Amino acid sequence: MTRQGAHSSGVARPGARAFSWCVVLVGMLVLSGCTSTAAPASPGPQQDLAAFVAALETSRTDAASALTSEPGVARQALDSVILDNLEPKKLQLTAGALDWDGEATTATVPMTYRWTLPDIGPWQYTTDWTLKRRGAGPGAHWFIAWDPAVIHPQLGAQQSIVVRTVEASAGVVVDRNDRQLVTAQRVYAVQAAPTKISDQAGIAAVLVKLLRKYDPTLTATGIVQGIADADPTIGYTVTNLRDTEFEAVAAQLTKIPGLTFPAQVRNLGPTKDFARALLAQLGPSTAALIRGTPGWKIVAIDATGAEAGVLAERAAGRGGKVILTIDRDVQLAAERALAGITEPAVIVAIQPSTGEILAVAQNAAADAEGAIALTGSFPPGSIFKIVTATAAIDTQRATPQTVVECPGTWTINERPIRNEYEFDLGRVPLELAFAKSCNTTFAQLASTMGEGTLTSTAKQYGIGLDFVIPGITTLTGSVPAATDEVQRAEDGFGQGQVLVTPFSAALMAATAATGTMPVPTLIRGQRTQVDQKVPTRSAASRSGVADLMAAVVDVGTAQNLKAVGTAAAFVHAKTGTAEYTDAKGTLKAHAWTVGYRGDLAFSALIVGGDSSKRTNVVLQKFLAAVK
Repeated sequence: MTRQGAHSSGVARPGARAFSWCVVLVGMLVLSGCTSTAAPASPGPQQDLAAFVAALETSRTDAASALTSEPGVARQALDSVILDNLEPKKLQLTAGALDWDGEATTATVPMTYRWTLPDIGPWQYTTDWTLKRRGAGPGAHWFIAWDPAVIHPQLGAQQSIVVRTVEASAGVVVDRNDRQLVTAQRVYAVQAAPTKISDQAGIAAVLVKLLRKYDPTLTATGIVQGIADADPTIGYTVTNLRDTEFEAVAAQLTKIPGLTFPAQVRNLGPTKDFARALLAQLGPSTAALIRGTPGWKIVAIDATGAEAGVLAERAAGRGGKVILTIDRDVQLAAERALAGITEPAVIVAIQPSTGEILAVAQNAAADAEGAIALTGSFPPGSIFKIVTATAAIDTQRATPQTVVECPGTWTINERPIRNEYEFDLGRVPLELAFAKSCNTTFAQLASTMGEGTLTSTAKQYGIGLDFVIPGITTLTGSVPAATDEVQRAEDGFGQGQVLVTPFSAALMAATAATGTMPVPTLIRGQRTQVDQKVPTRSAASRSGVADLMAAVVDVGTAQNLKAVGTAAAFVHAKTGTAEYTDAKGTLKAHAWTVGYRGDLAFSALIVGGDSSKRTNVVLQKFLAAVK
């Protein structure tokens, strides 16, 4: 009806006509007047924002700062943060939603920083940027309203950002009783500069007098020669001093011309010589286990470098605890027992029930030759009669009570074999021949055995096996198969081609103590690997060898050890001397004693010690000190 009425009258309502005209007029103005008389539109901030982002992402701080309201101030701040301090591997900026209504001269945008920093990795946060327009029309452009918050929302004026490392707390190395063995200690090197020392002999004499109590190996001649041979650009290290030692002599040392004292932190034992050979090998393994995870802090700093606030951080992780099977008291007792011996001398102690290594002690002369307690191969002499006796029992050639011949000398294929001082016991039980250490008896027994009998029997005790013990390197010696009876005879009393190490000698004693070879270990939780299956020992040889070793202490060559035994833990032992020819062609002998008391097995060796009476005395001191 409305439509029909409008058409029939031909007259529109006044209001309707005015609205329609107005719309058309406005349309005409838009189509014609805006393109001819209105001011040209100004560009939005997107292009300048993108240019600033691209400059920052490529570390072009000059280009970025030119796009800010304060180029000089911005350049200084950006250079400090990006180029001088953070030096990012990568910087990625991601803009959020731009807050701009299309007409305003100010815009804001949230910007997310994603840094990839050296040694730290990713670091991310969001801050707000303000952009302002300068000018109008097509020639207008936008700039970043400079504020330190452009870099980070918590950054203030005259501040920068740096990364600071937080040192990790190292773990600890403890003994089997949870007593700390290794601690981080500062060590000072006493270094002499050859070009700055005119009176070398005079200074050497002063240094010996001042430092000999800390390093008994120092001599004036050695120092003079060391300075003379040193590279002038490096200098000569006279000795190293622990922190407390250096403090005691620092006042005198610093007055000596030509000396410097560079310091470093090392992981050291409770005393200067404590388990030196052992800890030297253990160092890399334990260092990896106790090393913590370094932390870091990203901080704002003021113009003086002082910390103004923490922007991000990761706490340092403490290193782990490494438990060694070593017993500190047993180790110290072994080291003290070796004191005063001038030849290389060692003691190795093992717990028979577990195979855990309790002590590896060497004196200074042994340390000078390396870790001979673990890897030094020597002829065993009469301690090898433990193996020969086992083989004799296993092959039913003898029992401890079997009567055997013990002549002063015995010849096989023109090779004479002698007892010490050619003592002659005549016909005696094997037990007494073992206790008195009759070479001739055991040479006769071995000569009748098969060529591989001693080889296979030695493996019952670990001799000839290859152990991979985490933390240390060990050798066990070798017992080659003997193809002729003379060699078998010589091997039977530990001469010939037989070799053992102090480590395998202690393992042999530990095996004798329990009847089964224990697998040796040094670091709790770390598993030892053995290259082959250990042969099973017979019940007869287990009990028989124990009786034989008891007789050595009761009536034989180690009677002094009876004093350090108890009714509950009698000492069982075997002594030995092993002849060898030194580099000068002189006939000498190593001194050996091995044995066990309760759950403690041990071996002692004095290289070139000539008589097992000396190793007996060493072990008497050792056992007297061990509870």
